[in-house]
Amino acid sequence: MGILSGAVRFRRYQVRGEISAGFKDEFEEAIRKFGFQDFATDDEREQVVGWAPVDDWFSPDLPLDRWLVQNSICLTLRIDTKRLPAQYLRYQCRQLEGEWRVKTGRENLSRAEREEVQAIIRRQLLQRAIPAVQGIDLCWDMERGDVWFWSTGDTVNETFCTLFEKTFRVKLRPLFPYALALRQQGDAAAEMLERVVPSVLRGEVSA
Repeated sequence: MGILSGAVRFRRYQVRGEISAGFKDEFEEAIRKFGFQDFATDDEREQVVGWAPVDDWFSPDLPLDRWLVQNSICLTLRIDTKRLPAQYLRYQCRQLEGEWRVKTGRENLSRAEREEVQAIIRRQLLQRAIPAVQGIDLCWDMERGDVWFWSTGDTVNETFCTLFEKTFRVKLRPLFPYALALRQQGDAAAEMLERVVPSVLRGEVSA
C-alpha cells in the first residue's frame, strides 16, 4: 500500500539529524545491510522485516537508482509474518507428549520436557507455515526533511521508526498539528499554542 497504489492513509515525520555529503554511498550500504532477508530454513522467528524496492517487494536488488529519485528516497518496508494456530499447536504438543510418555514409561513429563516438546512442534510448524506478506511504502523528501509513511497503525509505525533510525542514523519526530504549528511559528509560539482550545464551528441542532 502506498506510493503506487492503495488508499491515501499515512503518517508524517520530520527528520532530525545531519546528512553527510557522501550520504549516497553510506545509505546504499545501509539499505543493503537492512534489506529484506527471507526466513531461513531453520528460522524460529515469527516475523522478519526489511527494506524492499517500491516497484517489486520480492526483489532483493536495491541499487542506488532504484530508491533515490532526485531529492527523495522511496522504499517499501516489507514485513513477513508467520502465525501459528494456537489450538493446532496445543494439539500437536499433546500428541508428542503422549509419545514421550510411552517411550519414557512415565505418566508425567517435567516442565523442561514439556517446554522442549513445544519448541520442537513450534519449529516444525514454522517451517511449514506460509508467511503473510505486507508492504508499506515510504517517501523521504530530503530537501524538506519530511517523511511520509503509508500506514497509520501504531505497531507498524513503531517498527518503521526503529528500522529507519537504525538504517539512516537519524531521529524521526512525528508531525501532528501541534508540531506543524511549532515548525511554522517557531518555538516562541509554544506558550500561545498551549492556550489553544477547540472551537465549535456550528450551532446546536434543535430537535
